[in-house]
Amino acid sequence: MTPMHLLALVGRNGIGRLGYTVPGQSAAVAPRPLSKGELLKTRYTPEVFDELVAAYLSTGAGIGGMQPKIMVPDRPTVPIPSLIVKAASAAYPGLAINEYLCLAAARNAGIDVPSFELSEDGQMLVLDRFDLVERDGGHIERLGFEDIAALAGLRVRDILADRKYQGSYQRIAELLRQLQLDSANLHRFFQQVAFSVMVRNGDAHLKNFGVLYRSSREVWLAPMFDVVTTAIYKYAQYPGGPVLEDRTMALKLFAGKRGSKAYPTTEELHDFGKRICGVARPERVLEDIADAMHRTLEEAKGDDRVPPEFLAKMGATWEQGMLHAR
Repeated sequence: MTPMHLLALVGRNGIGRLGYTVPGQSAAVAPRPLSKGELLKTRYTPEVFDELVAAYLSTGAGIGGMQPKIMVPDRPTVPIPSLIVKAASAAYPGLAINEYLCLAAARNAGIDVPSFELSEDGQMLVLDRFDLVERDGGHIERLGFEDIAALAGLRVRDILADRKYQGSYQRIAELLRQLQLDSANLHRFFQQVAFSVMVRNGDAHLKNFGVLYRSSREVWLAPMFDVVTTAIYKYAQYPGGPVLEDRTMALKLFAGKRGSKAYPTTEELHDFGKRICGVARPERVLEDIADAMHRTLEEAKGDDRVPPEFLAKMGATWEQGMLHAR
């Protein structure tokens, strides 16, 4: 498959303002809208999700990643698919619940995240697109979006796709400063990095951070997205290879020889917050995140969609991260 084939698959409705069409090809007939309520009541099976893909793939394949996902229109008055549906994964049990808990904890900590809901059977996560803003009269504004890999000029959708795992969070902060993002945005970036550290999200790579914009003079950090506790899963780098556990970050915390992908100490997180992101009291950020993680675990105990054994596994891993606030 060539890059042009990939652009054709992305279509008109990818995240951000960019869209792609084949010259002379008429637009696909818009599929029937599917309300969020219908999606949340749908009982997931692989066959059901395959039917969703078959029905709505024409809306565009403008979102990447390893987790099965599709974009779905939910209102006849809005021509752009506004929902992202993420499905369960046989390779990573409980992945939808995992991301749901992470997003709930982030929201409880005051971190900006897209609107999200978990299906009634706990097998699908439904999110609102963060690049679409509804205005008066039902008009939809499409914000521009660029991920950090693109802003850094990296080609990551090729044989060297692991480039998105090369670099450091320090370099991202420096890039945000070059874009003239203010101190509030750098504070939000520190929140996102600290949160990923504390929930043990080892997949916070260059494509999982980005900026939204209306113009070159109006740019801000995108909400946190694609955040899961990866440390609870085991994986093999290749078929038949040794089974490994995810015990490192996606990127180094600091740039240069000092940098390491090992999860940082509390002192290193404080240093990153103060010196790199300009946060006056990074310890308060860590305390807020830890409180939110604890509250989320307590709230989930009364949620029938979250199996107790899965919650216990998440809680044991989160306990390690919450130590940063003690």
